Amino acid sequence: MKPINDYQYPPRDHEMAGFGRGFALAVVLLLSVIALIIGGLVWDFQQTAEAANVRLVYLAAQAKAIEFQATGHYHVPVQADLTELIGAETSRDAQIRVVDDNRDAVIDYIVYTKNGRVTEYAPGKLESKPENKQ
Repeated sequence: MKPINDYQYPPRDHEMAGFGRGFALAVVLLLSVIALIIGGLVWDFQQTAEAANVRLVYLAAQAKAIEFQATGHYHVPVQADLTELIGAETSRDAQIRVVDDNRDAVIDYIVYTKNGRVTEYAPGKLESKPENKQ
């Protein structure tokens, strides 16, 4: 790109005044990097929100299991039992499976499936993967 002093008078050789290809390439490259950063942040926030929801469901299941044991009629909590504790938004369009192998009111792990992702959570262990549709 020529300095501004070269454009004080109209160009003699029909040269177009404007930006060069290098400037356009730099703008496109900069916008692409910004789009990638924003996309990565959105994906990271979604993963963080999903992990928080799964932990909430686990705590609610543990609380319900303790409540059921205290009443003397213990059964493993199901999704319908947890809705009042976790809220309708967390439960909507989700499938929640609570696993208590020993039936001792200590939840071993939960499986939370929503929006095509299956997340398994046990204390200290969080695994999330795409849902396998067969």
